[in-house]
Amino acid sequence: MYYEDKPEESPYNKFRTYKIQKGDTLISVAQDLGVEADELRWYHNMYCEIPDLIEADFKSYSKFLILAPEKYIEERKEKEEKKAQKVSLASNHILPFVADRINKDYKVQYATVFGDQVDTLEMEASVKWLATDKNSFHLFEINRDAIKVNNEVPDTMMDELAAKTAEVLYPLKIVVDDTGKWIAVYNFDEIENRWKDTKEAILDYYEGEVVENYIEHTDYALESSDSLFKLLASDYFLRTFFNGIHVGYTANFSFKNEVFFPLEKDEESKFEVEQKINPLLDESNLIKVEQIGHFVDDGTEASFGFDPWEGNYKASYFLDEDTYCIEKVNLECNIEYDEAIKVIIQIESIKKEEN
Repeated sequence: MYYEDKPEESPYNKFRTYKIQKGDTLISVAQDLGVEADELRWYHNMYCEIPDLIEADFKSYSKFLILAPEKYIEERKEKEEKKAQKVSLASNHILPFVADRINKDYKVQYATVFGDQVDTLEMEASVKWLATDKNSFHLFEINRDAIKVNNEVPDTMMDELAAKTAEVLYPLKIVVDDTGKWIAVYNFDEIENRWKDTKEAILDYYEGEVVENYIEHTDYALESSDSLFKLLASDYFLRTFFNGIHVGYTANFSFKNEVFFPLEKDEESKFEVEQKINPLLDESNLIKVEQIGHFVDDGTEASFGFDPWEGNYKASYFLDEDTYCIEKVNLECNIEYDEAIKVIIQIESIKKEEN
């Protein structure tokens, strides 16, 4: 076997070529060259004359095979090797949580479905690491911009009041454990003081039963750090982003787990899931973590003679291969009550140039 960079008798002088020998087949040449047969066929057929097209194998009169430039082959191999790169975990198969590398802006979209009613919500949120203590608890600051509901900026009185609440809550500082799970509100005193000023402004500007109920509800939520944490537990972004996926996995990158999610406001739905990491980076060189499972009925309905409720949960997290920071999340869960309830959540990092 030999190569001829510019054989005189070849019509393909400008290409790197292989002179086909007696007994050669496409597969045997591919094996000798260390290239996939389909790859050889594809590149040759891109540049050859029509009569010289390779189908299943070389034609009886085939004399030359057009080869890709060596640089092209090297780049293809590097790409394939990169694509097949294994995910790197810490000791005990722990997915690292590198908190101090997190300082990102995200585009957030929700779609909630209740029966025939579908509502969408859009916003941007920022997540910034501030500090880590000696016990590996991390302090984060969360901010968010104005919310659009069903592609419109809310303009009712209740919407205006909700916007006032957002001004009170944000910037929000939270405590996150070493698995990436949100466990507490840190700046409750700050928020409480902001509410005192905002409450006075609301009472000066608004009046009526709706406002009184709103004030009463907010006062109750801000009775303590625990009551505020309970209120914010229904925040889809916080619960999805700080879901505690940075735990120890098995040697085969998966384990059975329980996930609680506030599909309904102020209520936790339980799902049994298989939590797993794809052992190879995906086509975008991201680590993919999945939680896939089903709703666990508490048996209340069955005790009254009704069929148990059913539902599903699927979340896909895509993390940077070097920093293990979240780049993208797709989450979808549902429960088939008397009327189906479903939520779809999409979170994606915003690149600096987009900002």
